[in-house]
Amino acid sequence: MMARILTAAAALLLVSCNGGRVHDGDAEAEEDVAAEGEADVTVDDAPAGDGVEADGDGPDAEEGDDAPRDWERYDGEVPEIATFAKDDHVASCMRTRACSPENPQKLATCTSAYAHIVGREVGITLQWVAQCVLDAADDCNAIRACMGNGGEPPACVPLETPDRCEGSVLYQCSRASGLTLVFDCAHVGLGCFIDDEETARCGLGSCEAGSFWSGCAGDTLVFCDRGVIVIASCPAAGLRCVETTDEPGRCAGDGAPCDEAAVERTCDGGVLEGCLGGRMGTVDCPVIIPGWTCGETEGTLGCVPPGDECWAYPLLGSDLAEDCGADGVVTCLDGYIAELSCSEDGLGPCVDLGDAARCGAP
Repeated sequence: MMARILTAAAALLLVSCNGGRVHDGDAEAEEDVAAEGEADVTVDDAPAGDGVEADGDGPDAEEGDDAPRDWERYDGEVPEIATFAKDDHVASCMRTRACSPENPQKLATCTSAYAHIVGREVGITLQWVAQCVLDAADDCNAIRACMGNGGEPPACVPLETPDRCEGSVLYQCSRASGLTLVFDCAHVGLGCFIDDEETARCGLGSCEAGSFWSGCAGDTLVFCDRGVIVIASCPAAGLRCVETTDEPGRCAGDGAPCDEAAVERTCDGGVLEGCLGGRMGTVDCPVIIPGWTCGETEGTLGCVPPGDECWAYPLLGSDLAEDCGADGVVTCLDGYIAELSCSEDGLGPCVDLGDAARCGAP
C-alpha cells in the first residue's frame, strides 16, 4: 500500500512519462474543487505530435494521419501557484480537526494530502483556506467560517447532495463531516466548474480532453482534466514545463531529450535522476516534500515517504489506529508513527475517537 502514496513530484513525473492523470488528492475539506462556465480558448491548427499529454485522454494523432488538427488552446490569464509550507498544512489540519467534532476521520487523511496537492490548482485553494485557518488563531467559529466562505458551512448528505457552482463559488459536500465546503474560486484567480464526474472544482474553463492542447504558461502546465482546464506547477515537482510546436506541454527535466524506455531512473540518496518527461533531469525529493526521499513508487522511481512503520493516504486514512499520547495525537506521518503536539499549536487536550484522534478545541 505504501507504493500508492505519491508526491506531487511523483504524480507529475508519472504523468509526464505515462500520460496518466495527476491525482488531486483529498485534504481536510476534500477540495477536488471545480465548476461550470466558459474558458478563454482559441482554436488553432497544429500538427499532431507524439508528445505525452497531461491527461491520459489527451490529443493524439491517429496512425497515418498527418493532417493538421484543430486544437483548443487556453489564451487567458493563468494565476501563479505559490508553494505553501508543509508545516502550515499540518497545523491547518490539526486546527480544522479540533474545530470539527462531527468529522470522524483520522488526522492522517488530512496531513497525508500535502504531497498530492502541492503545485496543483487544488493546492492554491487549500493554501488560501489553510492561511485563513491559521489567521483565525484560537477562534473555532472563524476557523469553520474558512470552510464556509465566511459563514458556517451548511449541512449536507454525503454521496447524495450534489456539488454545484454559483458563479465562481463552489459547493462541495464533504464525505467525512457531512458539511458543505463553500469556496469562492475567484480568491485564487479561478472560476468554478463541474467536471465529468459531477465534482465541483476550481479551474480556468471547460474543455474536451481529445481536442485540448496542453500548454505551458511559463513553467505552469495548463491541461484538460476530466473536462476542466486546470493547472500544475512543474517547479513544485522539481521540473520545468516543456512545449514545442509539435509536442504538447508537459512537466519534464531541464536537460537533453531522452527516451524514457531506454534510460532508467536511479536514486542517489534522496535525489531522483534519469529521463523525466522525455528530458534528462534530477529531482531533489527532500526539497520537493520536506522529509521525503527517493524510492520505488507505482512501478517506477519517484519521491516517497521514508518510513515503513505505517501508511497514510487521503480519504483512505491509515493502517494505524490513532491514539492520544502524552501531549498530542499519535498518528502516521511520512511513514512513521509520530506524536503531533496539541499544546504546541495552542489546542486543547487530545480526544480519543476510537480508531481516530484529534486535538480538543483551542
